[in-house]
Amino acid sequence: MTAPVTPARVAIAAKSLQNADIAAIACREAGLPFFAACALLEKESGGKNVYGHDKGGALAGFPGVVNAGNFEVFRWLVFDKGQTSNGVGPCQITFKGFFVDMESQGLKPWSPHDNMLYGFRLLKRHYDAGGSWVAAGTAYNGARSYGVDLDRKVTEWKKRLGIS
Repeated sequence: MTAPVTPARVAIAAKSLQNADIAAIACREAGLPFFAACALLEKESGGKNVYGHDKGGALAGFPGVVNAGNFEVFRWLVFDKGQTSNGVGPCQITFKGFFVDMESQGLKPWSPHDNMLYGFRLLKRHYDAGGSWVAAGTAYNGARSYGVDLDRKVTEWKKRLGIS
């Protein structure tokens, strides 16, 4: 299932994804194939460290990058004020329980590396449990259509990266 993450493959990914170099590190640490990491990032944020655009979600459409300061505002809005959570960071982590879990592991949701590491680990667990990218994507997002599209993107990324 895995293929080496080479500088050439990172360069290919960097043509269409931000933070491809960080993704290469985080996917190695998570045990997720680089092609799957690229597919997830393409679906979620293009690799950008941003807040999502979920209608009614806390900080939806915020124009800046996610950082420690604005994440504290986000956390206050979601946890203390009861606002709807929203995607955070490159992997668009949304479920507020995941933020608590990340923090318990010493991971910072606003850090592109930590956000990707957590998201990639989550996707890998779903893949290992379900045995397919459709199942993994469906579990990651909650919608089967997401899983089907993730599977398609995994195939596309394998081709782009020269992986058979």
